[in-house]
Amino acid sequence: MALDLDMLRKPNSRKKGLKILVYGPTGVGKTVFGLSFPEIIAMDSEDGYAWYEGTERAKNLLGIVDSQSFDDLANLIDELDENVDDFKTLIIDSETKIYENIQEALQEVEESRAIRKGKDVLDANLSVRSWGKIKQLASRLQNLKLKLASQGINIVSIAQASDVMKDAGGGVRVKTGEKPDMAKKAPFDYDVVLRLFTRDNKYFGVVEKDRTDTYARGAEIENPSYANWAKRLEADDNKGNVIVKDFSKDKKKAKVAYEESITSEMPFEDQVADFLSLLEGQDKKQEFATKVKEMTGSKTLSALTKEQQNKVIKYMNEQKVKILDETPVAA
Repeated sequence: MALDLDMLRKPNSRKKGLKILVYGPTGVGKTVFGLSFPEIIAMDSEDGYAWYEGTERAKNLLGIVDSQSFDDLANLIDELDENVDDFKTLIIDSETKIYENIQEALQEVEESRAIRKGKDVLDANLSVRSWGKIKQLASRLQNLKLKLASQGINIVSIAQASDVMKDAGGGVRVKTGEKPDMAKKAPFDYDVVLRLFTRDNKYFGVVEKDRTDTYARGAEIENPSYANWAKRLEADDNKGNVIVKDFSKDKKKAKVAYEESITSEMPFEDQVADFLSLLEGQDKKQEFATKVKEMTGSKTLSALTKEQQNKVIKYMNEQKVKILDETPVAA
């Protein structure tokens, strides 16, 4: 029997961008790798493009935003989302600086709080609440990138490397590897993860992940560039319609469902009070009162039957979805 669910779609060929994360220490060719991609808008947080501007290597560079600000990057992606026909690649160089910017901003907030409370600034550390906010902002940024990629835009995220350490006993810690210095779970969102390094004065990349099946895990590529994945990106199964994926909406759905699960256990009058708290201004509240009267024919909530109350609850839940659609997830 065929499934008939509104949320299902048939698998088909569609246009999609490559989401690739490259990381490594300084001097391994991370920026040069990014510049090999077509029609680039770059977020340069390390002034790494200064010596490439105006040279042959920067021939694909359409524009640069010089900033380490998370807000600037989020605003840039929002603007690019409305102009996806004007470019093909977004480079963020580096994700490490953007992530540090979020942490530094919230650290300053914690220090300001400490001063206001008469505490020692040196004892002000990021609170559990602040770390939760950092995770929230990082997640929002990833979802913005995923939305662009779903419209056929290549996302090249560049990160510095940090050491992976292991306790060897006796108070000794040894290095066992490297990882990208960015939000902990961010690498899971990429189609390709490439660790860059040098050997014998040559540049290499080792493939740690490749959803495109172009390379096996552990494969080493000398002088990696866009050309290594160009054939896969230009294949027939990467053509056709665009399916825009905005995963931030899923968070809003989850928030609505969570709120509904809580409010459903409240008395009807409390559910109404909770809904009214979401409405801004007396005009909105008056509109709600008018709507309730239209639906039930009653001016007072206490006079409503159970069936009438359920009508009002259904209406309030529908309005909550609209209100949350107009509210930024990370606000």
